Amino acid sequence: MKTIKYLIIFTLSLFVLNSCEEEGVATSDIDYVAFETNPLKLVVNRNESNNIDVSLYTTKIQGSERTINIYVDLDQTTLDAAAYSIPSTVTIPANTNVGTFNISISDINLNEAGEKLVVNFEMEEGLYTSDIFSLDIALYCPVSLSDLAGSFSVTSGSTSLENDITTVVDGENLKISDMGTTIMTGWWGEEITDGGTCIMNVDIITGELTIPRQYFMTTLYDGAPSTYEIQGVGSWNNCGSSPTLDITYDIYYTGDATGIGNDYAGVLWGGVFTKD
Repeated sequence: MKTIKYLIIFTLSLFVLNSCEEEGVATSDIDYVAFETNPLKLVVNRNESNNIDVSLYTTKIQGSERTINIYVDLDQTTLDAAAYSIPSTVTIPANTNVGTFNISISDINLNEAGEKLVVNFEMEEGLYTSDIFSLDIALYCPVSLSDLAGSFSVTSGSTSLENDITTVVDGENLKISDMGTTIMTGWWGEEITDGGTCIMNVDIITGELTIPRQYFMTTLYDGAPSTYEIQGVGSWNNCGSSPTLDITYDIYYTGDATGIGNDYAGVLWGGVFTKD
């Protein structure tokens, strides 16, 4: 109903704009067609396909079936032509103002960074049309928690101080070892006497990673002990040749609001870690 309301509002405004030039044009004479609310998003699993039904609406209801022509806008579409299937026409049944067509997307050269499919209306005399229809395609590569356990090398870091890490399954989470070791012992210049591990929550569905604020380690500097906490966020990706963890974090004096990376280096620590 909301879409129909928007169509009516558009029709009325269009009538007002054109009434100065075309005397006697009635609102009911304006033939307008629009795609449903967009952009929409479609998630496609790795090596699989997925599809979505898309509706379009017209302001005029006719007593006979009518056909609306559509096409894929290749200038704005990033998908491989073999990855999508879409009809060139949409049928609106008699005595209705709604037509529906199906778009099917397959994992053929899908980019893990995301793809876009843009659909437009063919020009037709006397037919007013809405803007393009845009479909965002996200490639999803399922993973198990055990897939994210193992040795990870630094692929890229926020600074040159990041070192390789190791993860193990800990219940429904991952326990990380060695994160920030070079930062603490090298750049920060303190000896680690306890701790050095942290728990990271893993969302297998959304790809989100969360390191809740927690005790991280105890160190010595000039014989005086200090305790630190860690907190971070990130995401996992399994669409490449090997799983990756993209993690951003900071290390805090216990109870401090801001971390030593932010306060003393002007950066948050972290980077992309790729499973060996």
